[in-house]
Amino acid sequence: MKEKQSLSRRQFLQTTGAAAASLTALGLPVSSALAQGAPPAETAAQMAVYNFGGAIHQGVAAGGISRFNERYPNVVVEDVYEPSQAGWGGYITNVQLRIASGLPVDLIAMAIEGTWETIFQGIVIPLDDYIAEDEGLQAVVSEVHPSLHDALKVPRGPDGTTYYITREWNNMIIHINTRMFEEAGLDYPNPEWTWDEFVETAQILTTGEGEDKVFGFAIPYFNFGMAPWWHTNETATVTDDWLDSNLDDPNMLESLQFLRSLVHEHGVSPDVFGSGMTELFVSGKTAMSAGGRWPFATYIANDFYDVDIVPWPRNRAGTTVFGSGGYAITTSAADPYLAIELIKDMTDHQTDVDAIAGGTYLPAREGSTVDSEEFNAFPEHAHYFFGSLDDIKPIPSPPNFAEVENIFTRNVDNVMNDSISAEEGLAAAHEELTEAMANLRERMGA
Repeated sequence: MKEKQSLSRRQFLQTTGAAAASLTALGLPVSSALAQGAPPAETAAQMAVYNFGGAIHQGVAAGGISRFNERYPNVVVEDVYEPSQAGWGGYITNVQLRIASGLPVDLIAMAIEGTWETIFQGIVIPLDDYIAEDEGLQAVVSEVHPSLHDALKVPRGPDGTTYYITREWNNMIIHINTRMFEEAGLDYPNPEWTWDEFVETAQILTTGEGEDKVFGFAIPYFNFGMAPWWHTNETATVTDDWLDSNLDDPNMLESLQFLRSLVHEHGVSPDVFGSGMTELFVSGKTAMSAGGRWPFATYIANDFYDVDIVPWPRNRAGTTVFGSGGYAITTSAADPYLAIELIKDMTDHQTDVDAIAGGTYLPAREGSTVDSEEFNAFPEHAHYFFGSLDDIKPIPSPPNFAEVENIFTRNVDNVMNDSISAEEGLAAAHEELTEAMANLRERMGA
């Protein structure tokens, strides 16, 4: 995939410099701030964690806070959950408003979709020097796969600056109804199956007519869910540096045409504007679905265990997609070292055990998690989750992520409802996205 635009060294230093200077804004030069070490156990303080997720996330976080309070009983920690209907852009705006109003925000939990924007806006501080002097943080980072850790850096990659300690991730992988496969006389798919083999399998599994029709596959119709179709065809919505449109790539056109064909030509997938994929899968209206770990919370709640997973079918590559998330320390944190101690407890192994039980996301630390009985109990091939990290790319997440997602999905809607061709949809999206990315580069260079 081509690159069209990169940040200059000057622009990158401007972007990260404000956050790097934030330690001095706390009243301490960087050198003295990094000489403090862990606060004493009798420390009395109030802290706030700005968080996302549902009830399961809240329960997992509560366990980490409880363990922190065993070590720091005089520190009151507020776990603030304020999901935004405006997506990650709205979530970040809410964080900024809370900080501007003088309310405490010491830690912020963020998914990859919003990490670059928080770094770009100077909301969070760099952590590499803290990691270098703290064996506890080093232990966390050492057990996180480099793909997950490096994706949250700016610039991305091993040489980038760390702002987030990764706590979780999810990928996209195919979910199959094992009972339906057995009833159809089908073997479970080969881990290296192709797009063509996928269609053949979905056709065999598609049965019935009208209201009784059972489809072979429910399309995960959202930006993250569609991304594996681009990645397995060696393409993506934006360029490798996430700073320009890539929608004029012929591989994108081929991928979108294939996705459309599942509904309008092969008839193996239902209308994407109908019921959600998880509901269709659990109710037995589709034999294959897709997601990461998060649908398993619904499976468990519905006593639905006829489920296994298999890697995404490939065309030119076997690459799937992931999104990771973690904790960062804000520029308004009263005591970064106390915040670090809280991060340790909210990313420890017990947190991973609690997350596995909830079934909503994949713990970032491999360690004993991958080999644990709890993790491998369901599904049978649970090891495919972490195995996907050997060939995986992050969901493209530039600072204007919400705008990029809106432009792309809005135009793809017109393709999937069959009102325009894939060529027309991508051409319109490419023109609009090219302008949006030019505006982003101008904003970042200012």
